[in-house]
Amino acid sequence: MARDTIKYKLKQSLQNQEAFGRSKHQDKIQTYQEREELKKQGASYYERLQINHMKEHIYSYNTMLTYQREVGKFGDWLIDNGYRKISIEQATEHIQDYIDYQAERGLSAWSVNTSLSAVCKATHTNVYDYERPKRTISHIERGNAPRKHDKLNEKNASHILEANRLLGMRRSELKALKASDIFTRNDKVIVKSLGKGGRYNEQIFTIPDEKKKVLALKIGKKEHEKIFQSSDFHNDADLHYERQLRSVDVYNRVVCDMKLNPECREYYKNEIHQIYSDRGRTLKENLDNPYAVRGANRQRLIAEGRETTYDRVALLYVSVTVLNHTRSDVTCAHYVSK
Repeated sequence: MARDTIKYKLKQSLQNQEAFGRSKHQDKIQTYQEREELKKQGASYYERLQINHMKEHIYSYNTMLTYQREVGKFGDWLIDNGYRKISIEQATEHIQDYIDYQAERGLSAWSVNTSLSAVCKATHTNVYDYERPKRTISHIERGNAPRKHDKLNEKNASHILEANRLLGMRRSELKALKASDIFTRNDKVIVKSLGKGGRYNEQIFTIPDEKKKVLALKIGKKEHEKIFQSSDFHNDADLHYERQLRSVDVYNRVVCDMKLNPECREYYKNEIHQIYSDRGRTLKENLDNPYAVRGANRQRLIAEGRETTYDRVALLYVSVTVLNHTRSDVTCAHYVSK
Protein backbone atom coordinates (compact mmCIF):
# COMPACT_ATOMS: atom_id res chain seq x y z
CA MET A 1 0.00 0.00 0.00
CA ALA A 2 1.53 3.31 -1.12
CA ARG A 3 2.28 5.65 1.76
CA ASP A 4 0.77 8.66 -0.02
CA THR A 5 -2.70 7.13 -0.45
CA ILE A 6 -5.57 8.14 1.80
CA LYS A 7 -6.13 4.51 2.73
CA TYR A 8 -2.62 4.25 4.17
CA LYS A 9 -2.96 7.57 6.00
CA LEU A 10 -6.21 6.50 7.66
CA LYS A 11 -4.79 3.17 8.79
CA GLN A 12 -1.63 4.85 10.08
CA SER A 13 -3.71 7.37 12.01
CA LEU A 14 -5.39 4.51 13.84
CA GLN A 15 -2.09 2.75 14.44
CA ASN A 16 -0.73 5.89 16.09
CA GLN A 17 -3.56 5.65 18.64
CA GLU A 18 -2.64 2.13 19.81
CA ALA A 19 -2.83 1.97 23.62
CA PHE A 20 -2.91 -1.74 24.40
CA GLY A 21 -2.32 -2.23 28.12
CA ARG A 22 -3.25 1.34 29.03
CA SER A 23 -6.05 1.65 31.59
CA LYS A 24 -9.19 2.95 29.93
CA HIS A 25 -10.83 3.00 33.34
CA GLN A 26 -8.28 5.49 34.68
CA ASP A 27 -8.66 7.71 31.61
CA LYS A 28 -12.43 7.60 32.07
CA ILE A 29 -12.15 8.59 35.74
CA GLN A 30 -9.86 11.50 34.86
CA THR A 31 -12.28 12.61 32.13
CA TYR A 32 -15.29 12.58 34.46
CA GLN A 33 -13.40 14.35 37.24
CA GLU A 34 -12.29 17.17 34.95
CA ARG A 35 -15.76 17.49 33.45
CA GLU A 36 -17.26 17.69 36.93
CA GLU A 37 -14.80 20.44 37.85
CA LEU A 38 -15.76 22.40 34.74
CA LYS A 39 -19.43 21.94 35.63
CA LYS A 40 -18.79 23.53 39.02
CA GLN A 41 -17.15 26.43 37.21
CA GLY A 42 -20.31 26.94 35.13
CA ALA A 43 -19.08 25.46 31.83
CA SER A 44 -21.72 24.41 29.31
CA TYR A 45 -22.43 20.78 28.47
CA TYR A 46 -20.73 21.19 25.10
CA GLU A 47 -17.62 22.68 26.73
CA ARG A 48 -17.45 19.79 29.20
CA LEU A 49 -17.85 17.29 26.39
CA GLN A 50 -14.59 18.50 24.84
CA ILE A 51 -12.71 16.89 27.74
CA ASN A 52 -12.13 13.29 26.75
CA HIS A 53 -8.90 11.51 27.66
CA MET A 54 -10.12 8.36 25.90
CA LYS A 55 -10.64 9.93 22.50
CA GLU A 56 -7.09 9.55 21.20
CA HIS A 57 -6.55 5.97 22.34
CA ILE A 58 -7.56 2.52 21.12
CA TYR A 59 -7.29 0.14 24.06
CA SER A 60 -8.37 -3.15 22.54
CA TYR A 61 -6.57 -5.25 19.92
CA ASN A 62 -9.91 -6.49 18.56
CA THR A 63 -11.22 -2.93 18.29
CA MET A 64 -8.09 -1.99 16.37
CA LEU A 65 -8.68 -4.84 13.92
CA THR A 66 -12.31 -3.84 13.42
CA TYR A 67 -11.47 -0.17 12.93
CA GLN A 68 -8.60 -0.94 10.55
CA ARG A 69 -10.97 -3.02 8.46
CA GLU A 70 -13.61 -0.29 8.40
CA VAL A 71 -11.29 2.59 7.51
CA GLY A 72 -9.84 0.36 4.81
CA LYS A 73 -13.30 0.21 3.25
CA PHE A 74 -13.64 3.98 3.55
CA GLY A 75 -10.23 4.41 1.94
CA ASP A 76 -11.19 2.11 -0.95
CA TRP A 77 -14.43 4.06 -1.44
CA LEU A 78 -12.52 7.34 -1.57
CA ILE A 79 -10.03 5.93 -4.07
CA ASP A 80 -12.85 4.54 -6.24
CA ASN A 81 -14.37 8.00 -6.28
CA GLY A 82 -11.18 9.71 -7.39
CA TYR A 83 -9.76 10.84 -4.04
CA ARG A 84 -6.67 8.67 -3.94
CA LYS A 85 -4.08 11.10 -2.53
CA ILE A 86 -6.14 13.53 -0.49
CA SER A 87 -5.25 14.46 3.10
CA ILE A 88 -7.10 13.21 6.16
CA GLU A 89 -8.53 16.70 6.62
CA GLN A 90 -9.87 16.62 3.07
CA ALA A 91 -11.28 13.14 3.66
CA THR A 92 -13.52 14.50 6.43
CA GLU A 93 -15.48 16.38 3.75
CA HIS A 94 -16.67 13.04 2.36
CA ILE A 95 -17.60 11.21 5.58
CA GLN A 96 -21.31 12.04 5.41
CA ASP A 97 -21.53 10.90 1.79
CA TYR A 98 -19.84 7.63 2.71
CA ILE A 99 -22.17 7.02 5.66
CA ASP A 100 -25.18 7.74 3.44
CA TYR A 101 -23.77 5.29 0.89
CA GLN A 102 -23.39 2.60 3.57
CA ALA A 103 -26.95 3.11 4.79
CA GLU A 104 -28.36 3.05 1.25
CA ARG A 105 -26.65 -0.31 0.69
CA GLY A 106 -28.99 -1.75 3.29
CA LEU A 107 -26.47 -2.25 6.10
CA SER A 108 -27.91 -2.38 9.61
CA ALA A 109 -27.84 0.73 11.77
CA TRP A 110 -25.29 -0.99 14.01
CA SER A 111 -22.95 -1.74 11.09
CA VAL A 112 -23.20 1.82 9.78
CA ASN A 113 -22.48 3.24 13.23
CA THR A 114 -19.45 0.97 13.59
CA SER A 115 -18.14 2.29 10.25
CA LEU A 116 -18.70 5.86 11.37
CA SER A 117 -16.97 5.29 14.72
CA ALA A 118 -13.90 3.88 12.98
CA VAL A 119 -13.75 6.66 10.40
CA CYS A 120 -14.18 9.36 13.05
CA LYS A 121 -11.45 7.78 15.15
CA ALA A 122 -9.05 7.87 12.22
CA THR A 123 -9.95 11.42 11.18
CA HIS A 124 -10.19 12.83 14.74
CA THR A 125 -13.77 13.97 14.17
CA ASN A 126 -16.94 13.52 16.24
CA VAL A 127 -19.64 10.99 15.37
CA TYR A 128 -22.28 13.41 16.63
CA ASP A 129 -21.47 15.78 13.78
CA TYR A 130 -22.89 13.36 11.22
CA GLU A 131 -26.35 12.10 10.34
CA ARG A 132 -26.57 8.37 10.91
CA PRO A 133 -29.29 5.74 11.36
CA LYS A 134 -30.44 5.34 14.94
CA ARG A 135 -29.53 2.10 16.70
CA THR A 136 -32.24 0.45 18.80
CA ILE A 137 -32.12 -2.75 20.79
CA SER A 138 -35.30 -3.95 19.11
CA HIS A 139 -33.46 -4.26 15.77
CA ILE A 140 -30.57 -6.41 16.97
CA GLU A 141 -30.63 -9.80 15.26
CA ARG A 142 -27.33 -11.38 16.30
CA GLY A 143 -27.79 -13.85 19.12
CA ASN A 144 -31.57 -13.49 19.23
CA ALA A 145 -32.18 -17.08 18.24
CA PRO A 146 -30.36 -20.02 16.69
CA ARG A 147 -29.41 -19.31 13.09
CA LYS A 148 -30.52 -21.67 10.36
CA HIS A 149 -26.99 -22.82 9.54
CA ASP A 150 -26.19 -23.53 13.20
CA LYS A 151 -27.57 -27.02 12.57
CA LEU A 152 -24.34 -27.60 10.66
CA ASN A 153 -22.35 -26.78 13.78
CA GLU A 154 -24.19 -29.13 16.13
CA LYS A 155 -21.83 -32.03 15.37
CA ASN A 156 -18.47 -30.31 15.04
CA ALA A 157 -19.02 -27.65 17.70
CA SER A 158 -21.25 -29.50 20.16
CA HIS A 159 -18.49 -29.68 22.79
CA ILE A 160 -17.80 -25.95 22.90
CA LEU A 161 -21.48 -25.02 22.61
CA GLU A 162 -22.41 -27.23 25.53
CA ALA A 163 -19.53 -25.88 27.61
CA ASN A 164 -20.50 -22.27 26.96
CA ARG A 165 -24.10 -22.89 27.93
CA LEU A 166 -22.58 -23.35 31.39
CA LEU A 167 -19.69 -20.86 31.25
CA GLY A 168 -21.37 -18.00 29.40
CA MET A 169 -18.11 -16.53 28.09
CA ARG A 170 -17.00 -14.73 24.92
CA ARG A 171 -15.29 -16.67 22.16
CA SER A 172 -11.95 -14.91 22.75
CA GLU A 173 -12.14 -15.71 26.47
CA LEU A 174 -12.87 -19.37 25.79
CA LYS A 175 -9.91 -19.60 23.41
CA ALA A 176 -7.52 -18.29 26.06
CA LEU A 177 -8.95 -20.24 29.01
CA LYS A 178 -6.31 -22.31 30.86
CA ALA A 179 -6.62 -24.87 33.64
CA SER A 180 -5.06 -22.40 36.10
CA ASP A 181 -7.91 -19.97 35.36
CA ILE A 182 -10.38 -22.32 37.07
CA PHE A 183 -10.11 -22.48 40.85
CA THR A 184 -12.05 -22.56 44.13
CA ARG A 185 -12.37 -19.56 46.44
CA ASN A 186 -14.57 -19.36 49.55
CA ASP A 187 -16.61 -22.39 48.50
CA LYS A 188 -17.23 -20.86 45.08
CA VAL A 189 -15.76 -21.93 41.79
CA ILE A 190 -14.20 -19.04 39.87
CA VAL A 191 -13.34 -18.88 36.19
CA LYS A 192 -11.15 -15.88 35.48
CA SER A 193 -10.53 -14.34 32.08
CA LEU A 194 -9.29 -11.24 30.34
CA GLY A 195 -12.26 -9.49 28.79
CA LYS A 196 -12.80 -6.47 26.56
CA GLY A 197 -10.26 -3.70 26.98
CA GLY A 198 -7.96 -5.95 29.00
CA ARG A 199 -10.39 -5.99 31.92
CA TYR A 200 -10.10 -8.81 34.46
CA ASN A 201 -13.35 -10.80 34.59
CA GLU A 202 -14.70 -13.59 36.77
CA GLN A 203 -17.50 -16.07 36.22
CA ILE A 204 -18.80 -17.16 39.62
CA PHE A 205 -20.46 -20.52 40.30
CA THR A 206 -22.22 -21.43 43.56
CA ILE A 207 -24.56 -24.31 42.63
CA PRO A 208 -22.94 -27.67 43.61
CA ASP A 209 -23.75 -29.42 40.34
CA GLU A 210 -22.45 -26.51 38.27
CA LYS A 211 -19.28 -26.23 40.34
CA LYS A 212 -18.58 -29.92 39.77
CA LYS A 213 -19.04 -29.57 36.00
CA VAL A 214 -16.79 -26.51 35.77
CA LEU A 215 -14.01 -28.13 37.81
CA ALA A 216 -14.30 -31.23 35.62
CA LEU A 217 -13.19 -29.15 32.62
CA LYS A 218 -9.62 -29.02 33.97
CA ILE A 219 -9.31 -32.69 34.95
CA GLY A 220 -6.22 -34.24 33.34
CA LYS A 221 -4.76 -30.89 32.28
CA LYS A 222 -1.64 -29.15 33.55
CA GLU A 223 -2.04 -25.66 34.94
CA HIS A 224 -0.66 -23.96 31.82
CA GLU A 225 -2.71 -26.06 29.38
CA LYS A 226 -5.70 -24.60 27.62
CA ILE A 227 -9.11 -26.05 28.37
CA PHE A 228 -10.23 -26.12 24.74
CA GLN A 229 -8.37 -27.15 21.60
CA SER A 230 -7.93 -24.76 18.69
CA SER A 231 -9.99 -27.19 16.59
CA ASP A 232 -12.98 -26.47 18.85
CA PHE A 233 -13.14 -23.03 17.25
CA HIS A 234 -12.83 -24.03 13.60
CA ASN A 235 -16.46 -23.07 13.04
CA ASP A 236 -18.78 -20.07 13.24
CA ALA A 237 -20.96 -21.53 15.99
CA ASP A 238 -22.97 -18.84 17.74
CA LEU A 239 -21.26 -18.94 21.12
CA HIS A 240 -22.78 -15.57 21.95
CA TYR A 241 -26.22 -17.18 21.87
CA GLU A 242 -25.09 -19.70 24.49
CA ARG A 243 -23.84 -16.76 26.58
CA GLN A 244 -27.29 -15.22 26.34
CA LEU A 245 -28.98 -18.49 27.30
CA ARG A 246 -26.69 -18.80 30.31
CA SER A 247 -27.74 -15.31 31.39
CA VAL A 248 -31.42 -16.22 31.08
CA ASP A 249 -30.84 -19.47 32.99
CA VAL A 250 -29.23 -17.68 35.94
CA TYR A 251 -31.80 -14.86 35.91
CA ASN A 252 -34.71 -17.30 36.03
CA ARG A 253 -33.05 -19.37 38.75
CA VAL A 254 -32.45 -16.34 40.97
CA VAL A 255 -35.99 -15.02 40.46
CA CYS A 256 -37.45 -18.44 41.27
CA ASP A 257 -35.21 -18.79 44.31
CA MET A 258 -36.32 -15.42 45.69
CA LYS A 259 -40.00 -16.21 45.12
CA LEU A 260 -39.79 -19.56 46.87
CA ASN A 261 -37.50 -18.26 49.62
CA PRO A 262 -38.03 -14.50 50.14
CA GLU A 263 -35.19 -14.39 52.66
CA CYS A 264 -32.79 -15.21 49.80
CA ARG A 265 -33.23 -11.71 48.39
CA GLU A 266 -30.94 -10.32 51.07
CA TYR A 267 -28.36 -12.98 50.28
CA TYR A 268 -28.27 -11.98 46.61
CA LYS A 269 -28.19 -8.28 47.45
CA ASN A 270 -25.26 -8.84 49.80
CA GLU A 271 -23.44 -10.85 47.13
CA ILE A 272 -23.88 -8.04 44.62
CA HIS A 273 -22.61 -5.42 47.07
CA GLN A 274 -19.62 -7.59 47.97
CA ILE A 275 -18.64 -8.22 44.35
CA TYR A 276 -18.90 -4.51 43.53
CA SER A 277 -16.70 -3.75 46.53
CA ASP A 278 -14.16 -6.45 45.61
CA ARG A 279 -13.87 -4.97 42.12
CA GLY A 280 -13.48 -1.42 43.35
CA ARG A 281 -16.78 -0.27 41.91
CA THR A 282 -19.62 1.75 43.39
CA LEU A 283 -23.15 0.38 43.10
CA LYS A 284 -25.32 3.32 42.03
CA GLU A 285 -28.53 1.40 41.28
CA ASN A 286 -31.33 0.95 43.80
CA LEU A 287 -31.76 -2.79 44.22
CA ASP A 288 -35.25 -2.29 45.64
CA ASN A 289 -36.56 -0.78 42.39
CA PRO A 290 -37.61 -3.10 39.54
CA TYR A 291 -36.01 -2.45 36.15
CA ALA A 292 -38.51 -1.13 33.57
CA VAL A 293 -37.69 -1.52 29.89
CA ARG A 294 -38.21 1.64 27.83
CA GLY A 295 -38.23 2.83 24.25
CA ALA A 296 -38.34 0.65 21.15
CA ASN A 297 -37.32 -2.44 23.10
CA ARG A 298 -40.37 -2.01 25.36
CA GLN A 299 -42.63 -1.82 22.29
CA ARG A 300 -41.04 -5.00 20.93
CA LEU A 301 -41.65 -6.86 24.18
CA ILE A 302 -45.26 -5.68 24.32
CA ALA A 303 -45.80 -6.81 20.71
CA GLU A 304 -44.37 -10.21 21.65
CA GLY A 305 -46.60 -10.44 24.73
CA ARG A 306 -43.62 -10.47 27.09
CA GLU A 307 -42.85 -8.80 30.40
CA THR A 308 -41.51 -5.25 30.35
CA THR A 309 -40.44 -5.13 34.01
CA TYR A 310 -37.59 -7.21 35.42
CA ASP A 311 -36.18 -7.92 38.86
CA ARG A 312 -33.16 -5.64 39.32
CA VAL A 313 -31.52 -7.88 41.91
CA ALA A 314 -31.62 -10.86 39.56
CA LEU A 315 -30.40 -8.75 36.63
CA LEU A 316 -27.40 -7.40 38.54
CA TYR A 317 -26.57 -10.81 39.94
CA VAL A 318 -26.38 -12.07 36.34
CA SER A 319 -24.35 -9.00 35.43
CA VAL A 320 -21.66 -9.53 38.08
CA THR A 321 -21.45 -13.33 38.06
CA VAL A 322 -21.89 -14.09 34.35
CA LEU A 323 -21.52 -11.05 32.10
CA ASN A 324 -19.16 -8.77 34.05
CA HIS A 325 -20.99 -5.69 32.78
CA THR A 326 -22.13 -4.46 36.24
CA ARG A 327 -25.17 -2.74 34.71
CA SER A 328 -28.77 -3.92 34.76
CA ASP A 329 -29.74 -2.06 31.55
CA VAL A 330 -27.10 -3.82 29.45
CA THR A 331 -27.92 -7.18 31.03
CA CYS A 332 -31.61 -6.82 30.35
CA ALA A 333 -31.50 -5.30 26.87
CA HIS A 334 -28.75 -7.44 25.32
CA TYR A 335 -29.29 -10.73 27.14
CA VAL A 336 -32.26 -11.42 29.43
CA SER A 337 -35.02 -9.70 27.40
CA LYS A 338 -33.73 -10.60 23.91
